[in-house]
Amino acid sequence: MKNKIPLSSRLEEALRYLLQSHPTKQSVCECGTHHQGPEWIFETDTWSQLQALRKTLCQRPAVPKLPTEILAHIEAVIKYNNQHKLLTSTTSIRPDVTIKSQTTNSSPLRIFCWKGDITSLTDVTAIVNAANAQLEGCFRPEHQCIDNVIHSAAGPRLRDACHDLIKAQGYLEPVGSAKVTPGFLLPAEWVLHTVGPQLGHSENPTAKHKAQLASCYRACLDAADSLPPLADGRKVVAFCCISTGLFAFPSALAANIAVETVVSWYQEHSTTSITDIIFDTFLEKDEILYRDILLGLKESGSDLIYSPSSSLPHPQFVLNPSVQKARAWLEDASSLIITAGAGLSAATGLDYTSTTLFDTHFPAFKAKGLRRLYDVFGYSGWDSPIQKWGYFFTHMDIVRRWPVSPVYGLLRDLVARFEDGRYHVRTTNADGFFIKNGFPAERISTPQGQYKYLQCYGKCRADAVFLSGPFIDAALPFIDPVAQVLTDEAFLPRCRFCGGELTLCVRGGDYFNSGPFRGQERVYQGFLEELDNGDGGQDGGTVILELGVGLNTPGVLRWPNEDLVSESSTRQFRLIRVGMEASGCVPWDLEEEDLAVGITADIGIALELLS
Repeated sequence: MKNKIPLSSRLEEALRYLLQSHPTKQSVCECGTHHQGPEWIFETDTWSQLQALRKTLCQRPAVPKLPTEILAHIEAVIKYNNQHKLLTSTTSIRPDVTIKSQTTNSSPLRIFCWKGDITSLTDVTAIVNAANAQLEGCFRPEHQCIDNVIHSAAGPRLRDACHDLIKAQGYLEPVGSAKVTPGFLLPAEWVLHTVGPQLGHSENPTAKHKAQLASCYRACLDAADSLPPLADGRKVVAFCCISTGLFAFPSALAANIAVETVVSWYQEHSTTSITDIIFDTFLEKDEILYRDILLGLKESGSDLIYSPSSSLPHPQFVLNPSVQKARAWLEDASSLIITAGAGLSAATGLDYTSTTLFDTHFPAFKAKGLRRLYDVFGYSGWDSPIQKWGYFFTHMDIVRRWPVSPVYGLLRDLVARFEDGRYHVRTTNADGFFIKNGFPAERISTPQGQYKYLQCYGKCRADAVFLSGPFIDAALPFIDPVAQVLTDEAFLPRCRFCGGELTLCVRGGDYFNSGPFRGQERVYQGFLEELDNGDGGQDGGTVILELGVGLNTPGVLRWPNEDLVSESSTRQFRLIRVGMEASGCVPWDLEEEDLAVGITADIGIALELLS
């Protein structure tokens, strides 16, 4: 009967035990509200409970051991949560270079650079964890380190195994060595734990530090060489970026040491059974470093290094149960609602969380402590109006010139399936990308506003709303290219009725003029009423495809979508939620009722699989 317990109930039971055995005086939920005691968490959504479980397990020591029943609940929850991820098979990743040994009888070594979540690699022998000397994982849940990522996906038995290793050897793990444990709930069969050199802030690596880092790679390769191969005979090792990030080893130097060490180790071990090495990167800057280094190997002129066949496939993703169910719902549906948040814009490259994008387009504003486009929302620390509008005019111009995206092409292919245009779009994105990418304006609702308009900040009149394009065009020639400020105050935008300040016609406070968008909302509400009355549902019902909607403004799209699914009198709505982290997580009780499904994935990749 235990297997019949719903996953949502198992999550609650596990969380209740952990919170009672490790009580906290005060907790903070996703919205930033402080709560006394732990009971508040059981009134929150599945994502918040999963985060609470992750944080509690992160801080919980290996001793005392978890009760058998609680461990079973936790592992069932983690396993089920992991199943929402898209897995990438190593059999389909294109190698960057292949190296032949100086010994003619040896097998060649394929070397790859791959950007993604190392815990989502399948058909892999072992993944490498950049561990600390205790080996038990990071005990600080706020750290976005690889140690936390791997332990969270593997489950608490990984910490137990590491604890037992250290206890048995009687001392902390030395820098530059490696230990092997099973992967437990990971797709990888094994985890190689290695302790890299740790530098202080602004400390330059010494010769000893460099030797220690090289030793990490050699120790992992030595350990992996003795592991059994995969069923297809390959032996695949995926390395993270050891000692970079919190351990402060310079990324460029670390990448060079990593590649050089792997190549030299392979040449020294002519009988190795290792066939594939993957350098897994999470950050774009690290991916660029590794690809440049591997390109340099290819161009070295050595007859021991050659490029792979160009006929090899692009990475293929394992269709998990969530994707399979979502595809079936879309195929059967007779109507479609697309709701989209910031994650969809990020899928086109306009990522409001990207520091790289901000560095590229807004270097002058970094001195003010701004690092991401999100940092400007609600920002009031401008030195002057000409500085503020230097930023906003530049921002709006970048958005309107943003290229069309294949991601929206996939969405157009998807909506083309629905006869008589039985679809509607509702988005919190103000960028206008749906229209830019070929969607008709009459099918789009933008309740949070659009960059297309500027409005009177004082709302002197209901119609004090103006097209932003002429203001942008007039001001751009007067924006200093270095300071990025407006050099002529005459081009500050003013209301043509009262002469007052203009602002973006985007929701951010009581000043927002929603007038231009109410007609769109009425059309959308009429569309919903038709569907729920059965006029447009037909046999296949209505799918709500929610893309990149997180928890910043859940009351606009996220919660109303859940209400549509759970409260519809005809029960004809189904929710497919796609995105990373919270943006890909649906309430598990809705999932258990076959009313919703979550897919944790890059939106562009997910749409390829769905369309």
